[in-house]
Amino acid sequence: MKRFIPAIIGFLLVVLLFSANAENRVLPDMIDVRDMGAAGDGTTDDTKAFQKAVERAKIAKMPVFVPRGKYRISGAIEIEETALTGPPAPAWPADVDTLPSILPAHTDKPAFHLLAGGSICGIDITYNWKDQPTTGPPAILISGIGVTVRDTRIRYAWDGIIADGKSNTGRTNLENIFMVSIMNVGVRMTGTWDVPRLNNIEVWNAGAQDSNRGLTYGIGFHLGKNDLIRMTDCFVFGMHYGFLLESKIDGCEIEGDTWGVMNGCSTDFCGLGIVVRGNHTLSVSGGTFWDHASGLVLEQGTSRVRVSGCEMSSNGAPAVVIRECDHAVISGCSLLRPMEGFSSPAVLLEGGKIVLGSNYIESKGPGVQITPNADSAVIHGNMIKAHGGKTIINHSKIKSNILDESNQSIE
Repeated sequence: MKRFIPAIIGFLLVVLLFSANAENRVLPDMIDVRDMGAAGDGTTDDTKAFQKAVERAKIAKMPVFVPRGKYRISGAIEIEETALTGPPAPAWPADVDTLPSILPAHTDKPAFHLLAGGSICGIDITYNWKDQPTTGPPAILISGIGVTVRDTRIRYAWDGIIADGKSNTGRTNLENIFMVSIMNVGVRMTGTWDVPRLNNIEVWNAGAQDSNRGLTYGIGFHLGKNDLIRMTDCFVFGMHYGFLLESKIDGCEIEGDTWGVMNGCSTDFCGLGIVVRGNHTLSVSGGTFWDHASGLVLEQGTSRVRVSGCEMSSNGAPAVVIRECDHAVISGCSLLRPMEGFSSPAVLLEGGKIVLGSNYIESKGPGVQITPNADSAVIHGNMIKAHGGKTIINHSKIKSNILDESNQSIE
């Protein structure tokens, strides 16, 4: 037995050494950027090494491996039909550096430009601005179909991940992405034919850069023309708009509407939660929207919106404002306007065909207010608590406004 002990110890040492170096060990079917001349010291310009690695990987039909380090680049890295990936099982917490980090030294082009079949996984992109910018490029620009970005962190970028607004970006897959101190737009998705997927993406406006700009102008998720977009567990903090849907986006050639779903998405400390402008078709389920102003605003178009099982809590403005739409159905939600010193209702209905049913509604002002311009509304089965205001104020004269006895007022 004793003669086997040295062999066992040797085997264990090999396993430990193998495991310790596994994170930075390139696999046989990958091209290592270090072999192409990348230094990864945060000072050397590694742009050409990355470009060379990507070119060879595309020809060889192999991915590019980026070991941990800090890689300074001075130009856009274009990726098509291949992947750029960091260590296996990457993590992206904001305050712990566990990923290989890309440090863009340029501000005129994206750090990465993804064309058809381009992919990024397990990479950090961190900007270090000399002066507070007033404009800038996206960290990642998408110009093709079948693009994937996952397990990635983006810090201090002007824009996070942006579709170029002129290309088909169908089947884009964005997953497990953490954005820190984004100054303008977190994710802009448009031109998708078909079914893009956005899962577990956080957009935070807080930290080293001017946090006031994002809260005043910033957009967490900007959606244009999308065919059945699927958004799950996406979150926005401290931007002016959490989720903004527009049929026409400035600077984008592609125009059109979003058709899609949002499940378990949320906002906190934003100016506005969800704003819909155009002729979109949207279903929202689950999620919490705690905003300075309104959690949901429908305006400027004939959108069809269904909201269920959400909590929307606003400060001085109504939690829900419906100015214009084809129809809106809101059910099983908590609609709250709890702040003292304001007279706004929890729900303001101004236009469109509206069904408001089986909700809990509470406000320091009126519960529900219907204006003279409202088209039609069915309001039923709600529990309404109005502190110092009327439960329902109905100024509309249209007979199709139905306020039945199933609504319960709480004193």
